[in-house]
Amino acid sequence: MSDATTRTPSSGAARIVTLVGATVLIATQTIAASVAGGWAIAGFLGLGEYVAYALEAVGLGLGVWAVTAFVRSALKNDPALRRG
Repeated sequence: MSDATTRTPSSGAARIVTLVGATVLIATQTIAASVAGGWAIAGFLGLGEYVAYALEAVGLGLGVWAVTAFVRSALKNDPALRRG
């Protein structure tokens, strides 16, 4: 088996590109699922259009919060970005 499968990106630029790619993937999935969850709950319970919008907004806020927490954690733990 080749060592290429176990290597991690060594340059700072490669780590940043990986972080950006992971952030885009996680952001789209998390925010879409959060908004869709609000829509589904409102539709299932028959809560009406405006309540659906409110639940979607709450889901959007939770999704943005989760993505922000992920990015902060990733930046804090990335050795390429550590100073000192």
